[in-house]
Amino acid sequence: MVELERTELLRPAEEGARLVALRQLDEARAAIARAGDPGDEEAVHDARVALRRLRSTLASYRGLLDSDVAPRALASAGRIAGQMGGARDTEVWLAWLLPKLEALHGNRRQALEALKLDLESKLRLERAHALEGLGDRFEELEAELRASLSTYTAPVTSARGPALPSFALAASEALRAAAAELERALATVIGPHDAECEHQARIAAKRVRYVLEPIRRLNEAAVAALTELKKLQDLLGERHDRARMGELLLAKLERASLVTAQGLFAAAHAHDERAARSLRARPVEHALLELVRSASEESDALFAELAASWLSGKDAAFRSHIAAIAESLRRLGAPAQEIERKYLLHSLPERVHDAESESTEIEQGYLPGGAVRERLRRAIGPRGTRCTRTVKVGTGRVRAEYEEEIAPSEFARLWPLTEGARLRKRRYRVPDGSLTWEVDEFLDRPLVLAEIELPAEDTEVVLPEWLTPSLVREVTGETEYSNAQIASG
Repeated sequence: MVELERTELLRPAEEGARLVALRQLDEARAAIARAGDPGDEEAVHDARVALRRLRSTLASYRGLLDSDVAPRALASAGRIAGQMGGARDTEVWLAWLLPKLEALHGNRRQALEALKLDLESKLRLERAHALEGLGDRFEELEAELRASLSTYTAPVTSARGPALPSFALAASEALRAAAAELERALATVIGPHDAECEHQARIAAKRVRYVLEPIRRLNEAAVAALTELKKLQDLLGERHDRARMGELLLAKLERASLVTAQGLFAAAHAHDERAARSLRARPVEHALLELVRSASEESDALFAELAASWLSGKDAAFRSHIAAIAESLRRLGAPAQEIERKYLLHSLPERVHDAESESTEIEQGYLPGGAVRERLRRAIGPRGTRCTRTVKVGTGRVRAEYEEEIAPSEFARLWPLTEGARLRKRRYRVPDGSLTWEVDEFLDRPLVLAEIELPAEDTEVVLPEWLTPSLVREVTGETEYSNAQIASG
């Protein structure tokens, strides 16, 4: 199952959507490669689920993908997954029937052995159908889709230009859209006979689930929401399975009743009273009728559970959780702008000693990464301890900043990963009119820096008198004085 890193959520939306789809394509290929192994009973199911995840991603982010290839791939993946549906349904029916058979005895159990044999025979045929041409069809899909997903056209912008929308923003929008679709679908389920409405709700629940899955490691609320979605999907799925099984059983019951009626007619014509008494006992019909009743009662119980948990506004808390997750993605994908100027000092200014009560001890390190590196920080100051994860994108005066507060336990788990890229410093905050200077005295190397954050890029900076005696020069934009470079130096 695809799991994104935080920095991957911050990639451009087109790149992030392609990244998820490419990894899901890899998962589908691996599952389909297993499907030919007769000893791997889960392979066909896993391949079908992998293709459905891929289809959901192509549908959710189709506006970010190739407008020609994505719709064709969506339809092709649907057809391939569809040819596996019969095998899955038959597996479910057999799994439901076998415990029921174990509970029967005598004539009734013997009467249903034929049903079991029919389903086992059907399963063999359906599995053969599921595998028929599977590899070739998937290779055709993969060849076109992989080529389309591997590259895309992006505009060239200046360093000071607006950043491209991130995948986090796209995921936030996709999640909101999928959740709204699920809400509408659930609202149409009025009673236990709205099978088509339940089917649409089940599809919508899967869409929400598949949008959430890639980010579940990054958001604890997403893990809880996925658990709830799985319960909803199981409820709707089992309702569907009971309905299909009921249809199968009724068809079998009709055929058995016809055979019995024909036998009774023949017995009456032959004046064979013994045969007539045996036929009137009708063990097959009684056993099938009992199964029909069982499937119906189970379906009613499942609907009662569905109604109690999800219908008539019962899903309000769940919708609030999804809205909160979507909002956290939006905040992550729409960063605050950090506009700052930085200066190198040869010593700590006298003025900072007056602000010593406002000093903060900072430990920070950088997680392994490529062009975008994630910062881990623990700050201990007058207001307590605060741990954060931050990504800054860009150089110079204006940079995009993504920050999230984390628990101390999460900091402790990640901190070992920053070995070789750490620093320690004491930060002094010195008010200067409406602005505030931050002076960093590094505790693990001979270095003092001063920074000031500005409300706008064109804000004029007037160096205060207390700072100029210690000033060496401005170093804004010089990479050797970035904290990431200092930590790795």
